[in-house]
Amino acid sequence: MADEGRSRVDKFNGQNFILWKMQMEDYLYQKDLYTPLSEKVNKPSSMTDAEWDLLDRKALGTIQLCLVSS
Repeated sequence: MADEGRSRVDKFNGQNFILWKMQMEDYLYQKDLYTPLSEKVNKPSSMTDAEWDLLDRKALGTIQLCLVSS
């Protein structure tokens, strides 16, 4: 995709969580990774358990990559 590298979220360093959270949510929506994080949504019946687990892991990995490691 042409816009693949244009959007990014700064790594969370313990400051300004509210802004980071909003940016992270928007980024996950943009990448179609937000569904596993919604408290109101169960696994869609159209998805297999393996597909759901992979989507969940992608969302978790994306969040973890946006955290400062210290």
